[in-house]
Order: sequence, then C-alpha cells, then structure tokens
Amino acid sequence: MPGRMREVELVEAADEPVRSRSAPDPAPWPPAARRMSVELDDDPGDERPDDVLTARTWLRRHAHWIGGAVAVVVGTLVVTQVTLDHREATRVAALAAIPGVVPPVDASIGVLWRADPLLAPALRSGAMVDGVLVGGTQDATGAPAIVGLDPDTGVVAWRTPVDLPTPQPTPTSASPELWMSCNDLPRDGSHVAACIAQQVGEEVRGIPSSSVWVLDPSRGELLSEREVDGGWGLTFADGALVVAQPVSADGKPARTDAGSVRWKVSAQDVVSGEPRWTWTTPPTDVVGREDGPEGAPHTATAWLQSSSDDHVVLGVDNHAWVLTVDGEPLLDVPLDPASWLETARAGVFIESTWTSSTYSGTLLLPDGSRVPIDETAGWLAVDDGSAPDVMFTVGQAPGGADGLSGRSARTGDRLWHVDGTIVTSLLLDGTVYVATSDTLVAVDAMTGEVHWTTEIDHMPQQLSTDGRYLLVPGLGVTLEAYTLTDGGLAWTADLADAVRGDSAGQSTVFVRGFQSGWHDPRLYVWTDTGSIAVLG
Repeated sequence: MPGRMREVELVEAADEPVRSRSAPDPAPWPPAARRMSVELDDDPGDERPDDVLTARTWLRRHAHWIGGAVAVVVGTLVVTQVTLDHREATRVAALAAIPGVVPPVDASIGVLWRADPLLAPALRSGAMVDGVLVGGTQDATGAPAIVGLDPDTGVVAWRTPVDLPTPQPTPTSASPELWMSCNDLPRDGSHVAACIAQQVGEEVRGIPSSSVWVLDPSRGELLSEREVDGGWGLTFADGALVVAQPVSADGKPARTDAGSVRWKVSAQDVVSGEPRWTWTTPPTDVVGREDGPEGAPHTATAWLQSSSDDHVVLGVDNHAWVLTVDGEPLLDVPLDPASWLETARAGVFIESTWTSSTYSGTLLLPDGSRVPIDETAGWLAVDDGSAPDVMFTVGQAPGGADGLSGRSARTGDRLWHVDGTIVTSLLLDGTVYVATSDTLVAVDAMTGEVHWTTEIDHMPQQLSTDGRYLLVPGLGVTLEAYTLTDGGLAWTADLADAVRGDSAGQSTVFVRGFQSGWHDPRLYVWTDTGSIAVLG
C-alpha cells in the first residue's frame, strides 16, 4: 500500500533508546529543529511498526549528517547559480563588444537622459569608442566640434573644437551644414575615434572636400587631422586611413579634365601619418558627370569600402578592385553599367546590378568561381560572426526587399529561403532573426530550420537585441520585447509619458536606435523638436 507523506521534525540530539509507544514525544528544540518529508504508513492508528520507530530513531541520530547533506545540496545549487550568473555576465560583456547589441533592458526601461537639438547630432553620427560615445556637433553659430559623452548619463566628458577646410559660400554668413560621422578604429591594441565631416546642402556644387579628425576617446585630444579632396575614395582599415586619388601616368596629380587616369590607393597610420603601402590601378577612362566642378568637362570619382574580413574594395566608374588590408590586389572586376561590387560574408563578393526595379548579380567566391544569382547582398543589423560559412542575399519587390536567402559561402548554393517583404534581420548564436512586414521568424543559419514564427500586428521599423530579447518598436511610442527562445512576447513598455516628461504637448516621432554605421549602440526616441531621449 503506498505510503503518505507527512512533515516531521528532526532535532539535534545524542543517540537515544527507542521509547515506548505510550511515551509522549519530547518538546522540540527550536534552535536545532529541521523539517523534512518522510514516507509514513497510511494506517491512521496509533500502532507503529518497529521498522518505523527504527527509521525515526535513525533519522534523529543522523539529523546532523542529513543537515550537512542538505547544506551541500543547497551549496551546490548556490554555486551552480553563481556559475550561471557569471556565465551570463560574461556573455553580456562579450555581446556588448558586438556592434548593434544594446545594453540589457527589461520592462522597467525608461529615459536615461536627454540630448537637446544641438547635442542630438552627436548621437545620430556617433559611435561607442572604448566606452565613450563620440560624435560630431555644431553649435548655434554652426562651428563644428567633436564631443565625448558618458553613454549612461549624457554628461559631456570633453568637447574638442575642430577646423573645416575652406567651405563653399552659403546663402547666409552662417557656417555650412555638415554631414558628420565617427567610427571606432582599433589601433595598436587600443582604440581611437576617427571622424569625417563633409559640407552638404542644396547650394553645394560638385563634391566638397572631406575633413578627417582622429581623437583620443578618453581625453578628446586631437591626434591628427587631414583634408581629403572631393571625389577621392576614403575609408579606414587596420588602423590606417586609406585614400584613393587620381594620378597621371607619371604618378603626378591628374588634371580635372583628364580623359584617362590611374588611381593611387595609399594607406597611412591614422595618427602618425607614416606610410604603410601604396598600390596603383591600370589606366581607366573617366566618365563624364554632370556634378563636376564648374567649367570642367569631366571629373573622376572613386569610392572605397573596407570589409570586416580584412579587404578593401575600390570602385571607379565601370571597374572595381579588391585589395587586402596590406595592399595586395586580389580581384579585378569589370562592371556593367548600373553595377557595383559589394562585400558579403566569408570572403564572398557580389557584383550587383539594378535593372527595372529588380536585382541581378554574380557571386565571386573565394576560390575564384562565379555564380549568377537574382539577388543582392543582404544586410544584418547585428552579426556576431557565427555561421561563418554562410552568406545572405535578398531579392527585390515593389514593397522592398523580397525574401532572404542563406547561401553556402563555398559553393554559392542556396541553403534556405524565407519568403516575404524583409524589413531587417540579425544573426546571433547561429540563428537568423528576421523581421518581415508582419512576422518575426527565427531560422537556423546553417540549415534553414524554422525555430519559431510570431505574427505581429504592425510592420517593425527596426530590429534590435540586447542578447536576451528581440526589441521591436511597437505602435505609438512603445517598445516590445520578444524572447529569443520561442518568440513569445515577454513585455511591452509604453514610453510616451517618460519621453514627454515635463514637455507637455511635445509630440514624439518614433522609437528607434540611433544609427552609427547602421548599427545601434543605444535605443532612443527622437522627437520632432530635434531632441533625443536616450533609453535604458
């Protein structure tokens, strides 16, 4: 007959003889009492078999040992929890180093601090550099400066005024409007902030020069500055400033009306200016452009792009070259009209063409083979480097990107495909999280197995993560958090009142992360006054 569980009390006592059944139980000893569940016979009578009495006495005799065993179990659980907490803390710290992963948030998310309209551009153009948010601003007179902010409080740690090259005339005497962007650039085991500024506006003619400033993120000290002529290619790679400039056959600066030029690509240390390497293209024909300098029939323009896998891509009109970060040429790619060369993952490049509202292209694989596709390179809001042998491509439809494909980086074969209008996606721990116009989908990056699908009642404008949740702007001024494991809605935070604060009547525009190289180091709400509320 099955036993029943009853709670009995154990006391710390010396070995004692078995008492008769008629003897009363002793009073408990509160300081040493312990409770545990043991199995008793279902007979409700007073008769207790000898084995029950023997077991009871054994329990009393060994209560100290049982207590020690319980303590060991509890201690083991505590150690296990501490270990799990340490692992989670380590994981969060590792994720913090991945561009686009925001600090951990929960349902208590609110406004950490606010940036007025003059400081707000630092967030929109900024980057996290060694724990400091570095971005560009212009004061009320238009004078530019680079600032370093505490990302948790908004306190301005330093402000460094910078000088512009001679600007083009503006309709007023005010300083020109600038496009500014700052980047985190590793260099010799540390990090520097590399910022670029260029004049913009309807009155700008041709391509104005760019200013490059390199600063120490801890103090704001200006370490170096340089002016790069308009139309030249410009990027950063491996702690170097890489510039592509047009030259003549003898290596001298090319004339603005030259019909054929060569492009000299040179890299120099961003701080010292010490030359690292130089490589020059074969002669290329210059294509006439309507936006050239006044009076010049032609102009030569180039673009440079560095990739996360240590490549530099140079594009000039109908031609592109791929170099290593040491200046060694790898690929020479003639381009058709309306074509360009893009970097993908795992050493793959895509020659993409835009024709009649559709994409077509060719995968250039590391072994030199070429695979035609009807898609172009897919972009990830977060890429933690997992699934290193897979690359991603997207198609095109009238409503936006049409479908996301995972492809083998070795063969170019399509491994899987997600249908729908793709808004954005991110990769974390081998899983691709995809936001379409009406769903969130989690897909194994290697196999395409769908882990879960969650329907949502609005189109997500953005997909962020803190490593625990997918963070999606909801309707109004709300933020929705979905679990990574099953896509369930974990919580929703209404941020309207917190963002409004004391500014009654101030309307908000949207909830989103501010962009730094198209990654989101923080979440914020940008209001129609030009100010920004930073969330956390």
